[in-house]
Amino acid sequence: MTITATRSRRLLAGAGAFALLLTGCVPLDSPAEPEQTATAQEGRGFAGDPAYSRFYEQELQWEECERSALCAAVEVPLDYADPEGETLEIQIISSDTGGPDAPHLLINPGGPGVSGYDSVAEDLRYFFTPELLENHDVVGFDPRGVHRSAPVECLTDEEMDENRERVAEADDEFDDEAAVEEAREDAQWLGEQCLENTGDVLEHVDTVSAARDMDVIRAALGEEQLHYLGFSYGTHLGIAYAEEHPASVGRFVLDGMMDTSLSDHELSMDQAVGFEAALQGYAEWCAAQDSCPVDGEPEDVVDAVAGLFEEVSEEPREGPDGRTISVSVLVSGFIQPLYFSGGWPMLNEALGAAILEDDLSSFQDWADLAAGREPDGSYGWKSQLAFRAIMCLDHPVSEDLESIEAEYDETVEAAPTFGPYLGHSGIACSEWPFEAVGEPGEPQLDDVEEILFIGTTGDPATPVHWAEDMHQMVESSSLLVYDGEGHLAYRPGNTCVTDIVDSYLLTGELFEGRQEC
Repeated sequence: MTITATRSRRLLAGAGAFALLLTGCVPLDSPAEPEQTATAQEGRGFAGDPAYSRFYEQELQWEECERSALCAAVEVPLDYADPEGETLEIQIISSDTGGPDAPHLLINPGGPGVSGYDSVAEDLRYFFTPELLENHDVVGFDPRGVHRSAPVECLTDEEMDENRERVAEADDEFDDEAAVEEAREDAQWLGEQCLENTGDVLEHVDTVSAARDMDVIRAALGEEQLHYLGFSYGTHLGIAYAEEHPASVGRFVLDGMMDTSLSDHELSMDQAVGFEAALQGYAEWCAAQDSCPVDGEPEDVVDAVAGLFEEVSEEPREGPDGRTISVSVLVSGFIQPLYFSGGWPMLNEALGAAILEDDLSSFQDWADLAAGREPDGSYGWKSQLAFRAIMCLDHPVSEDLESIEAEYDETVEAAPTFGPYLGHSGIACSEWPFEAVGEPGEPQLDDVEEILFIGTTGDPATPVHWAEDMHQMVESSSLLVYDGEGHLAYRPGNTCVTDIVDSYLLTGELFEGRQEC
């Protein structure tokens, strides 16, 4: 089985170039578990098992931090199959905004790899309404492997640049087997670097383990039930928690719902189709503007974007600082303003500069932003590395080239503009130091009384049909569908969503079935 060198580059480069996926499959087949007591088997996870009492009975040592917030560390087992073994600390932060008797609301902003700590420390009033903050202490945390909580560490800043440049400068001079072998060697090298610099925790950053940490956090906060607001990948984490600890599920809101029954390929393809639809929405808007850099109809705008991608694929550009702007960099940057319709005017300007002046610097800047690269060349929290570590543990992938090519062809047919450039995780994860522990499957939430799913009709990253399909699978769920553009629906100012969510989180009152706004 062979594939052309150009397709080799496109198939393999995307897996290392940028992290587009924000969701994953719930690992229903988790690592080997210790024997549990009857109490644990009745839906309280590990809370009733004496072997875990030191974790569940710990008292938090709060300290003032981040101006007006409170911070603490929660000790958890490295491996839940070995509660007497090594431990690690999960860093949490509380907004301390709701008053002395306010309930805690745990949040996760997505990823995997995004810091919930930072969401509370830096973006509190951007993410959450005044009403929610006045009535809750919002608690953010960095899941295991993320930022402050035993982080996945792989590369230095210089090595990050070199790795991105290596992908960017991949050319078509290799024959088919050489291109594939080089990709496998690069993936193996990255996995080895991550294992060497991260240590044993790299094997235990799967989503089920993170969900088990959430229950220890619940107990440490003194809550009988966990109230939770999860976004994008955070919905995956919420589903995993609800399956593991159904009796401890409080008021749960999952926005930007993912479908846990889909395979890695199905999730990736649906996202490619979602961004194809977002491009069409932008093209329709652009064609109606005097400032649109492309004359004609919406299809002319789409054709111009596809043509730009192909040109840069064949002849990468040099950026202002001398780094290569490859098609993977261009596509990564192009996708960022598609997440929200508010980014369309910026995209108009950047596309005009690219078409009329051959200036792709804005797309390079956006790609750097997505990768965590600062203007001085340093990298902040390298969330893409944690992304790969978590995704490779959570998702079994196709590893043979015949399957990979078939999945690639299906994606390109479904999403002709973005499909050729979004890569495939098969080879990247096939060379990871540890096997996947997850499998896709329908959520098992029969013992959960109620849970709120939210989907947005124009969401490119978590398509609305994922929320609709999950609603059909989970009898106790209510579904709120927001008719709008962009990724996620709960945000200050979007009152038709926030009024419903805030009321539910405050009072526990929730509509049944499906509702639209």
